[in-house]
Amino acid sequence: MSFSELDLDFTITQAIEDMGLSEPTPIQEHAIPLAMDAQDILACAETGTGKTIAFAAPVVQHILDRGEESSLAPKALVLAPSRELARQIFQVFEQLLVHTRIKLQLIVGGTPYGMQQQQLSEPCDILVATPGRLVELDEKGWMDFSDTSMLVIDEADRMLDMGFIDTVRHLSKQLPEHQTLMFSATIDGEKMGRFAKSLLREESETIQLTDSPRNVPSQIKQVAFRVDDDAHKEAILKHLVSQERVQQAVIFVSNRDHVDVWVQRIRKWGFRCDGLHGEMKQSDRNDHLKQMKKGRLQVLVATDVAARGIDLPEINTVINVRLPRRADSYVHRAGRASREGNPGECYSLVDIHDLPMMEKIQRYMQAPISFSKIAGMEPKTKIRSPSLTKGKKKPSPKKAPVSKKVKKKK
Repeated sequence: MSFSELDLDFTITQAIEDMGLSEPTPIQEHAIPLAMDAQDILACAETGTGKTIAFAAPVVQHILDRGEESSLAPKALVLAPSRELARQIFQVFEQLLVHTRIKLQLIVGGTPYGMQQQQLSEPCDILVATPGRLVELDEKGWMDFSDTSMLVIDEADRMLDMGFIDTVRHLSKQLPEHQTLMFSATIDGEKMGRFAKSLLREESETIQLTDSPRNVPSQIKQVAFRVDDDAHKEAILKHLVSQERVQQAVIFVSNRDHVDVWVQRIRKWGFRCDGLHGEMKQSDRNDHLKQMKKGRLQVLVATDVAARGIDLPEINTVINVRLPRRADSYVHRAGRASREGNPGECYSLVDIHDLPMMEKIQRYMQAPISFSKIAGMEPKTKIRSPSLTKGKKKPSPKKAPVSKKVKKKK
């Protein structure tokens, strides 16, 4: 199937062709027709499978179909949980709109209020924003949602994790009658079900294109190494990033102080390296991502602020210097190692403190992570490597893509 077979406007298919894309991915093939048919959608697909175009293309089509002049009230509102993800989405929209006159705006935290007030005084068709800042501007009386007929919520599960449930619901209630599209890498869990039901219309569609939303994409090789101490961890990390097959790498650590420590160590090894964490100035975060995208950095050391929504195609290696506090965060970290189905590698350096979390991660995914050794760098301590708890069911075979209706509200 080609994008032209999805009944998208020529300006959209031409823009997609300019992006070097010829065939829709499964999530795009399933979601775009449903969205263009004015259906509410809850969609789940693995990281790096093209979810952004899956909702961005029908949003643009929606604006074109309305055929109205731009006004101060956006016709479509797109919400993302983080500034980085919002900027990534904004950039995709910019590419899709190149052959149109549709007006696009970005509203995120870390930008002066005066500048954003000026933005909101200009015509806008599509507004991409983070929910926290948007509510702040709404409370100031600067927002106009009177003409908004489409709402997109990206990384819906991350919205839950970050405590944005009430904020998103509040924003949804400010809109007139509208269509809602919810996209996420994971949609399992009772909270997600309640969240979706509170926002979606009764006759909505669920699209799930993975056998389990807890799986790391199959093209990503997962390997763990037992480490004795910080010096042992440092030696293995240096060995891994020195491998010729590593194009660019993201090193995940637990907090901002560790970001600074590991950036300095990696620079001493001769690698071009910078850091990324949530307390960093937005301008610095943007600059480091830009340098990474241009290939001027080889390694990015980051907290979980980089686990989602950062689209850097040259990254093919993820290394966990410290495992995350949540098992689902591991899945999202690992997903950074592959974009659009390309092979990648996720390594975890597991010390004695990380062993319980490694077991939780394996139980969460219901899949083992193999432990390996590097010749000359074997661990000296003899501790049993964590494995799946006995008696757990094996993951079911991968099923074909399905699209099914969400149960009606009672």
